[in-house]
Amino acid sequence: MQIDEGRDNEIVTFIGIPRKWVNPALKIYSFIFLGYAIWLIYLKFNSGSQMLSDRLSDPFTHLAGFSVVEGLTIVATIQLVDLIMYLTNKFKTKVKKQVNEAKAEGKEEGKTEGREEIQKAWVAWNTRRIDSETKGIPFDELPPTLPESKHQKTE
Repeated sequence: MQIDEGRDNEIVTFIGIPRKWVNPALKIYSFIFLGYAIWLIYLKFNSGSQMLSDRLSDPFTHLAGFSVVEGLTIVATIQLVDLIMYLTNKFKTKVKKQVNEAKAEGKEEGKTEGREEIQKAWVAWNTRRIDSETKGIPFDELPPTLPESKHQKTE
């Protein structure tokens, strides 16, 4: 079964909801409507005070109004859920972008700080070396080592 994502997100013009929600909406509508209709007809037929013609016409008149209200409620609920899903997705995308930017910025800062530390170590070592040479003291201190890169292979 091939799913066409673009088609699923199309808005069904007649009811104003995305196509992917049509089948679940119809199932929910049918389940609620049939359950309510059975309950209403059961109540009307068990009320023995009315004539049979009244007991038959009242539930159908009542169900006509109920079906409209139920349909509008389901469509409004689905649109609200779809809006919440859209806003959540947009928020997640924005947060993910900010996290990626912060990571990139942090990596660049770390590289700069590392370079500054290495440069300071070399400057301090060279200053001590020059001072020793000018004073005529032998200088046998090893130069600072470079930190191992993540990309260098260790043996």
